[in-house]
This record gives sequence, structure tokens and C-alpha cells, in this order.
Amino acid sequence: MKWTKGIFGLAGVFMFIMIVCNVPAQAQELISFITPPAGGGAYITGAGIVTVTNKYLSDIKLVHEAASGTMDIVRRMMQKEAQKKDCFGIFGSVDAWRAYKGEGEYAGKPFTSIRGVVFNMGTDLYFVVPANSPIKSYADAKGKRIAMGGPGSTVANTAHFLLEQHGVQKKDFKPYYFTYKETVEGFQDGSLDGGFLAGGYPIASYSELASRNAVRIVPVEDKMLKKITAEHAYYYATVVKAGSYKGLDQDVPILGFATAVWTHAGVSNDVVYKVLKNLFDHRQDYYQIHVATKDMQPETATKGITVPFHPGAEKYLKEQGWFKK
Repeated sequence: MKWTKGIFGLAGVFMFIMIVCNVPAQAQELISFITPPAGGGAYITGAGIVTVTNKYLSDIKLVHEAASGTMDIVRRMMQKEAQKKDCFGIFGSVDAWRAYKGEGEYAGKPFTSIRGVVFNMGTDLYFVVPANSPIKSYADAKGKRIAMGGPGSTVANTAHFLLEQHGVQKKDFKPYYFTYKETVEGFQDGSLDGGFLAGGYPIASYSELASRNAVRIVPVEDKMLKKITAEHAYYYATVVKAGSYKGLDQDVPILGFATAVWTHAGVSNDVVYKVLKNLFDHRQDYYQIHVATKDMQPETATKGITVPFHPGAEKYLKEQGWFKK
């Protein structure tokens, strides 16, 4: 009898230990962090945010999900909201605004509950052509075969917008909605007359292309840059410096767009606050991942975000004195 009681006693102790040990795992919340596909800066920086969050926060675990593009990220976030599940996404501020307002491809299905968390990085847009191409300006794209980036991506949307600003409509040229890999291959086999590549400097796909082919970046006129950036807060003007890539022998003015982290209004203030605070508390870890991560600084935290901020993010940014709206 004593032996039997001892067995039951040990079993009880064992069960108690198992229950105690399992509490953190049960309390840990799994949250999707949705990024564009591999190959771009937002994929890398998004993966970095997941890594830093999971390293330091014991009660929240982010799960990296790579989507096919911006529209897919928005669709997944809307599904998560309908399922009452937390999530984060990372993509260009241009499309966050379009989704929020129900414009363009989001017409009839606006994502009015999308909320801003923090500016992530600047995404430079290069219109690339062969060095000997007759294309000297965006207006020269008429009748040409142009790679635009993924379908529904911020890259493709911004490329179309820029071409339209120069009088080039969709019907005026042959757009191809290629990945960066396909775009590089199109230059190499001569099936493309030009293409758009985007990312934080240095853009890996352009570095690869320029190392193997004689190419150049088509400039955007200063007057056009001033007009666009004055009318749209999520765009910015910048310069690709001479010597920054092989074969680039002069400065090239270009347009870029803000990329940011987003969530939806149903996510708890506590979750958003914790994730954002942890990211800035450990930003030196984050900065080790890629040079583009250093775009996220206290002074840029609200850059290019034109939709409402999530209250959890706003609380943290106001506490730090970084909220500029």
C-alpha cells in the first residue's frame, strides 16, 4: 500500500511539474507577420523584426509568412481580422493608403481598419534600361517591353503611376509583372527593353544585373519629383550617387516610397506596444541584419504613414516624444 501511494505521489508531482512547465507555452501568442516574397528589402527587414521579437519577448511569438505581393498581404490581414486573430504586415505606404480608401484594385473592398505601426525603410525605385537603350526618359517607354514588378505590388503600382505622370498609359506599352529574378533574366536574354527594380540601397538585384550587363537608371526630372512629393506624403525624392554601382558614373535623381509595418484595429494595444517597444529597445540587434534596417530611427518613426496609427503604437511613440502627426 505504501508502495502504491508512493507511485501515485510521484505521478502527482510529475503532473504538477508538467503543468507548470507548460504554462508559458500555452500563454505564448502566435502572431502572423506577413511580408512580400523573398528577394526584396521588406522581406529581409520583416524577417529581422520577427527574429528580434522572438529573441526577447517570451509571451509573444511572431511567425514569418511570405506572401506573393502587397495585395496578398492585405488580403491575408483582412482574413485575420475577420477571424479575430492578431497579425502584422509590411509593405509600401502607397498601398496602405489605397487599401484604406478603397482605391484602385481595392475599390469596393476598402480595408478601413488598417493601422500604422512604424516606418520601416525607404524603398528606392529604379527604372533600369540597357546602357545603349534609346529610352532616355519615362516618356520613352511607349511601345516598349517593361518589367513592372509583381502584380498588385507597390513597385508595380508606383511604376505605373510614374509612367502615367509622363503620359504613358497601360495601353501604350507592354507591361510584364515579373519577379526581380525574372526581370534580371529578361535583361540578360534580351526579352525586355526595361524594367523596374526596388529596395533599400544597395538593391541586390540591380547590383547583380550591373555586374554582368551594361545598364543604367533612367532619371526622374526634378520638376516631376517636386510635384509628386508635394502631393503625396508617402513618396520621397532621392539620388543614386555616382560610383555606388558598377558603371554608374553620375548622380541619378529617382523617386522612392516609404515602407512601413501595419496591423489592424482589432489587435490589442498591449501586443502592438510590446512589439514596437522591444524593436526599438533592441534596435542595435535589428541593425545588424541589413543596411536598410537603419532607416528605422526615432526621427523617422512616423515617416510616410498617412492612415491612422494603432493606439498601441501611438502610445509608445508619444511616450518617447517621436510621434509627429
